[in-house]
Amino acid sequence: MFNKTLIFTCLLAICLTACSRKQKFDRDKWDDGDGLTFAYRPSMVEDLIASKQLNNLKYQQVIHLLHRPQLSNKDSMVYDLDRQYSKGTLVYTQTLVVFLKDSVVTKAEVHETHAKKK
Repeated sequence: MFNKTLIFTCLLAICLTACSRKQKFDRDKWDDGDGLTFAYRPSMVEDLIASKQLNNLKYQQVIHLLHRPQLSNKDSMVYDLDRQYSKGTLVYTQTLVVFLKDSVVTKAEVHETHAKKK
C-alpha cells in the first residue's frame, strides 16, 4: 500500500511540475518562433512582469531586450504571446502590452481576448 501511495505522489509531483510551464525570462528564447508563434513567451511573461525588468526603460532599451514588437505606436508596444485557432478561426489571443509615456515604459500588462460565441 505504501509503494502505491509513494508512486502516485511522485507521478502527481512530476505532472504538476511539468504542467506549470513557468520559467525565467530569457532574452534569447523570447524571440524563438516563426514570427506567428513564439514557443517560450507565454511561459516567460509572468517572470518578465514580476521582475520589473521593463520598468522605466526607454523605447530603444525595450527593443534591445524584447526585439521589435508586432504592433507599436507612440503610446504602446504590443508583443504576441499566444494565439489559438479552432477550425481555421482565431478564438483566443494573448499579448503583452507595454505602455509608454514620452518613450519611457510606465507599465506592462498581459491582455487576453476570447472570440465571441455566435
